[in-house]
Amino acid sequence: MSQEVNLAPRLSYSNVLVSSENKLVYLLLEISPSGQTSFAEAALNMALVLDKSGSMYAAEKIDYVKQAVQYVVDQLRPEDLVSIIAFADRARVMIPSQQIFDKGGVKRMIQRIDDVDVGGGTEMNRGIRAAIDEVEKHLAPDKVNHVVLLTDGLTLHEDECIDRARGGTSRGLSFSTMGVGSDFNEKLLIRIAELSGGKSYYIDDPRDIPQIFAQELRGVQSVVVQNIQLKLKVSKDIQVRRVFKVKPLINDMGAPALSDRTMTVKLSDLQKNEPQSILCELVLPSRPSGTFRIAQVQVAYDILSQRRAGDTVSADVVVNYTSDAALAGMVDGEVMNIVDLVSVFKQQTKALELVQSGETGKATQLLRSAATTLLDRGQSDLANTFKEEAARLEKGGTASAAGTKKLEYGTRKLTQLLDETMIQNPKP
Repeated sequence: MSQEVNLAPRLSYSNVLVSSENKLVYLLLEISPSGQTSFAEAALNMALVLDKSGSMYAAEKIDYVKQAVQYVVDQLRPEDLVSIIAFADRARVMIPSQQIFDKGGVKRMIQRIDDVDVGGGTEMNRGIRAAIDEVEKHLAPDKVNHVVLLTDGLTLHEDECIDRARGGTSRGLSFSTMGVGSDFNEKLLIRIAELSGGKSYYIDDPRDIPQIFAQELRGVQSVVVQNIQLKLKVSKDIQVRRVFKVKPLINDMGAPALSDRTMTVKLSDLQKNEPQSILCELVLPSRPSGTFRIAQVQVAYDILSQRRAGDTVSADVVVNYTSDAALAGMVDGEVMNIVDLVSVFKQQTKALELVQSGETGKATQLLRSAATTLLDRGQSDLANTFKEEAARLEKGGTASAAGTKKLEYGTRKLTQLLDETMIQNPKP
């Protein structure tokens, strides 16, 4: 049987100097669909949850939402299911979960969203609950059971939003979130998406709403591998200090819990043209000269469009302990590029925490350090945002709402920007 999924482990250092001290190395694990195989994409079972509060009528936001949703309807395949929910103080199901055969009729209903009475405030939890109910009407393991949520403001009952998203995730749903403007809680939207491995988008300009919807739809319509579980078993005396998801977006997965020296990570659905990667910080013990296996990796996955479940791909991770200092100094530059970008993400996260606790001096130092790294990596736009926010803090101000969102979302996308830079400037 052909191998449907590729697993590629890479170490920052494949050769480690024999020493009495422990050694920190970074293990990058990339999972991607095999280019040798023709996949069938899974059908969609999707709910669109649209904020229709009063603020959505500023800057024509609601009009761009109408355009975006009408585009989605046009792109639906016969096997896809969709529901559309509008919410503000209340939630109303405009289109119950169904296959769309009369696309023109549905698009006319979307155009009349202005007439839907759901109040004027924002209670996102009601929209999430209605969306989960609609998706669960046709919940199936061989479908992409997905919720897309768009809002432009703060909401009541944030904890309930997270609890509902966590419950939906446990039943096989995934969530992507879109925040428009500068008045929403980015930490809430990012958290809802990260619970299920979904994506969170920052839409600074409402005119970009249709483009972001199109991007999200292309992704979920290209899912080819589902129910992905990665297991990393480390050899004796090796520590797994921290784990980050780094592609498609950077996400701190924290210090993993190990059972029998094994950590287990559930990954999001694999899209046809979008690899997933995680970065593990490993602390290696001292050893004598020789080649040692430091870890075993196994990825289990389902290709439900082919009625295949429980397929696996495995790889060993080995390190050569050597007395040759020059050999031990050889580094995988691409892995270290990703390590540097994760460091920027960590600096941003810590800086914003320091701002909240009033330690603006330390926050400013971190922001300027991150800006320097970004300039070295050719990311001048994001570097300028870091410098602008540092300057605000130095003048006695606080971080701006828009700037904070650019930092939060921009650092999560850094590995995407790295890939784009490599495509534009390939190695000779």
